[in-house]
Amino acid sequence: MTTRINRSRRKLLINMARTGAMLPIVGQMLGQSVYAQSGQAQRVLFLYYPNGVVPYNWRPAQFDGGISSGSGELSFGLGPLANWYDRLVVLKNLTLDIGAGAGAHYNDMRGILTGNNQISTASASIDHLIAEQLGSEGVLSLGVRTGPKSDIMISKPRNVATTERPIPNNDPRDVAAKLALGLGNDDTPQTDEMQRVYETILSDFDSLANATLDSVRRDKLAIHENALKRLKDQAGVQLGECAFNTDVLADPFANSTQALSQTEWQMFPHLCRAQIDNIVGAFSCGLHRVATLQLSKGDENGNLVNYSYDECWQMAQQAIVQGIKPSQNAGTVAPMTRWYNEFASHSASHRPGDVPHTAQVRWYHSLLAYTLEQLNNKGLLDDTLVVMFSEVGDGSQHGGAAGSVTLAGGAGGALSTGRIIHCGNGSNESPQRIWGTHQLFGDVARLMGVNSLPEAHWSGGVV
Repeated sequence: MTTRINRSRRKLLINMARTGAMLPIVGQMLGQSVYAQSGQAQRVLFLYYPNGVVPYNWRPAQFDGGISSGSGELSFGLGPLANWYDRLVVLKNLTLDIGAGAGAHYNDMRGILTGNNQISTASASIDHLIAEQLGSEGVLSLGVRTGPKSDIMISKPRNVATTERPIPNNDPRDVAAKLALGLGNDDTPQTDEMQRVYETILSDFDSLANATLDSVRRDKLAIHENALKRLKDQAGVQLGECAFNTDVLADPFANSTQALSQTEWQMFPHLCRAQIDNIVGAFSCGLHRVATLQLSKGDENGNLVNYSYDECWQMAQQAIVQGIKPSQNAGTVAPMTRWYNEFASHSASHRPGDVPHTAQVRWYHSLLAYTLEQLNNKGLLDDTLVVMFSEVGDGSQHGGAAGSVTLAGGAGGALSTGRIIHCGNGSNESPQRIWGTHQLFGDVARLMGVNSLPEAHWSGGVV
């Protein structure tokens, strides 16, 4: 009797797998939607880096249009993304809508995701607004060396004063431990039950893939295939693919306000990658669909935005080989001396062309390349969107003119990638374009399936 019941159950599951009906059920079991809806991103990461870019070493040479194979059309700063050229949308001269009071980086920072650095307590930043309409997971808010000042954090939950924003978790080890606890709650199905479901679906995968279907159904089958690959990676959540290694790097200086040595700053790139790993793990396990990672801070403090770690040093040597020279405004201060002092942190807004800052911009984009690689390894890239941005614009001022933003990922097929968009500067343009983050972040919400936001200024229309 038991055997007959098991056979009937297996037959039912196989039939459900053939029709794709099993995927939403498994998604509910995992606490996520594994069925990647066509034309919609399933998750989004807002990735912030400080102090803007050196414009002429970041902007692609062409005005706008498609990016062809290879790195020839990408700049030195974007160079690490050459292998991902077909997954990028590079936004040149996008106005950073930060509200009144521009002129201090902390004002710019707290306005970048809110559209207003004096946003009311009742409202929230765009990451929280999107998360509110997607479910109960909330925003996974992480940081690396952000410092302890709550008024210079980029992410703001609802009903929190703009000068009292929560500090993101800056400790990768603590983040991993807390995410691991999220996998062990009472709502998580038993491993053996999930294993039976996975085995049933995967055993029928070949016959499903070989089915004779019309073109429309084959397109849907391709979506199912990606979902099944993720299921295969996650089979038996507790078996390792969807587990968190809590024996990772911790940052003893996460909340330090003291000057750090060159040796202590060597931890920075490792901490950044550890936090990326945590975010990708949380996405893969269905714990969160919205994440924000704040890398350091843009208050022009040379002790907190530093260029001295070895990976950046190596990129500085590459910059010199490329013909990029130290600032002509350095005066009598030797470039090697300036490498470690506060002048380096002023490169974005006061000394464009400086080798250290150009190198660090390249390094941050190498971190974006690492992020895309990790998402791709987990089978998540096709329906994930990464938004990389800074808080200042073109280097001639502290304001938001001529900002630099990069979108990356597949966004569930909703976003046409592999292109450059010139967003204009509001004058002497033909055609005239004045596009900004108010429109862009409205687009991001729409790509995530959120079509109604409380604030009308998130209008969309850039991508």
